[in-house]
Amino acid sequence: MGSNHTRSASTRDTQISELLLGQAVDKEQPPNNEIPGGRSMSDGTLNKPRRWSISALLALLKMSSIRAFIFAAGFSSFAAAALGAELQRSCIEPPATVIELTGINTKHARARAKFSEPDIVKACHEGYVDQGSFSSPEKCIRETKVALLGDEISAEANCTKGTLRLGEMTFKMPVEANCASGGIFAAPAFTMLCPKYRGRVVKP
Repeated sequence: MGSNHTRSASTRDTQISELLLGQAVDKEQPPNNEIPGGRSMSDGTLNKPRRWSISALLALLKMSSIRAFIFAAGFSSFAAAALGAELQRSCIEPPATVIELTGINTKHARARAKFSEPDIVKACHEGYVDQGSFSSPEKCIRETKVALLGDEISAEANCTKGTLRLGEMTFKMPVEANCASGGIFAAPAFTMLCPKYRGRVVKP
């Protein structure tokens, strides 16, 4: 009974190993002069196939899982920090909070941003929304929420050519950093999408 149980466990271990590596796994290493499956080299020696134990395989799989988790965690941290950024397309609108970034440092780097209530409240209290034409921050908040709350804007950059589309406007780096041209908003948007760009982003 005990012998049959041991044989069954050994067979199961071997099958698992074959599925993972495509080769048999022996529980004990054979003597040097008895290497199953060895191939003769030109000098008469044998090329010994690598053998793995079940414990070694499990350790390898565990290590791979840990590395994958660390990579994912690091990427998530970077993404979370990046998504705290903003896009703004006009001096008479509040900035919008970035909700998605894709293709960073590529020919199709893209950001999506959405106008949130905190964005609008902050902008209205700073007094620059619609050039301060509202009679009070409260009126600014009410009317701007009606006009913009939940709306999205996007930016797309070609990090090779140094170009950017922000809302309905297009730019070629370097830009003038002023409100009239929109470059004051294009420059930070392009830098967010193309942080490895080596050219000049803002004109001197």
